[in-house]
Amino acid sequence: MGKGGSGHYVKMVHNGIEYGDMQLISEIYYILREGLAFNNEEMAQIFFEWNHTELNSYLIEITAKILNYREDDFYLLDLILDKAGQKGTGKKDG
Repeated sequence: MGKGGSGHYVKMVHNGIEYGDMQLISEIYYILREGLAFNNEEMAQIFFEWNHTELNSYLIEITAKILNYREDDFYLLDLILDKAGQKGTGKKDG
């Protein structure tokens, strides 16, 4: 594999683990919000508490902070539209 290839491999494995963690966090967020009707403050408290256990990580820490972040008396997450758009990049003509 060589030095250059092994570095890329390690980064690929790291990214795979990180993306898996982000997927788990987003699914937990969905269950708490939609399934259990928790508000942002309650969810932030859960992630804050988890960050003081064996689940301690940067992603758990920033999730708690983001859930608590307010802008002009509104939670920032509540101001973000739950949709994605596209500009047609990669669209096949014809």
